[in-house]
Amino acid sequence: MNGVIEYLQNEQTKSNIIKLIKDNLNLYKQINTDEKIQSYSGSIYNHFVSECVQNNQYISLSNETINRINDIYLNLVKKLKQISTDNYNDELIDSIVSNHREQLLKALFENEYHKCDNQLYIPCSEYSGSFQYNLLRLNQFRLLEPIIDIGCGKDYELIKYLDYAGYTAIFGIDQYISNNNYIECTNWFDYKFEPNKWGTVIAHMSFCNHFRRSLINEDQNLEIYKEKYEEILKSLQINGLFIYTPSIKQIENSINKRIMQPFFCKFRSKQVGRLTQASTVCHSATGRFVRSA
Repeated sequence: MNGVIEYLQNEQTKSNIIKLIKDNLNLYKQINTDEKIQSYSGSIYNHFVSECVQNNQYISLSNETINRINDIYLNLVKKLKQISTDNYNDELIDSIVSNHREQLLKALFENEYHKCDNQLYIPCSEYSGSFQYNLLRLNQFRLLEPIIDIGCGKDYELIKYLDYAGYTAIFGIDQYISNNNYIECTNWFDYKFEPNKWGTVIAHMSFCNHFRRSLINEDQNLEIYKEKYEEILKSLQINGLFIYTPSIKQIENSINKRIMQPFFCKFRSKQVGRLTQASTVCHSATGRFVRSA
C-alpha cells in the first residue's frame, strides 16, 4: 500500500494525470449516458486496482473501500464531462486532480483490511485459465457444481476455461468490477459463504496465499482468516471440494477429519494417476478437502 500512496503523492504523477486529462477532453464529452459513465468509471477503477495489485498483491480492499473508490472515479468522470474542450481552465483541472488524489489517499488510509503495510512485497500476475486448470489438476475429475473462484482476477481466466470445459454454474469474486453478472466485486472477508451451497470452491494463489502470509507474520487479520476458512469449508455441499494453493499445513492438521477429508493426486512418473482419498494431509503445494459429512 505504501508504494501506491507514494505514487499518488508524487508531483510527477499529478502532472501526468493532468496531461492525460487534457489530451482526452473530447473523449469525456462522448460519455453522454449513465451507462457510459458507469462503464468508463468502472474501467479506470479497475486500472487503479490493477496498479495497486501489481505494486503488492496482498492489498485487500474492503467492500466499503471498493464502493468508495468507485464513487470517487464516478464523480471524477462527471466533473471531466463538464470541462469545456475549447476554453478550459488549467486551474480548474489542477483543482479536480488534487481533490481526486486527496479522496483516493483518504480512502486508502482508512481501508479496514490493510493495516499491515511493512511486511512483504511480492508482485502479482494473472495466470492463464489453461495453466491454472492443469496446475490444480482439475482435468483429473469432474467438479461438482456450482463452482466459485475466490480471487478470480480482472479477466477471470480460470472461469472462462471452466466454461470452455463444459461447466455452467460458475461464479467468481474479486476486487475488480466486471461486466459479467456472475462475477461479484467484493472482498472475501465481506462475502458471505452460505452453508451447504457450493459444489467446488477454488482459491488459486488468492485467499490461502494471504492466509499463509498472515500466519507467518501473526498479524491482526489472522483470526479473521481462520474464521473465514472455516466458513468456506462449511459452505461446501456433501462431497464438495475446496481446492486451493498454497497448502496451509498448520491449519489443515487441525481440521476435523470426520467431516473434511483431504484429497490429493498421486503421480506415476510424469503421468497423473487417479484421484485418491487419503487419511493423511494434502499435497504439499495444493490443498484439496472434500466434505464427507
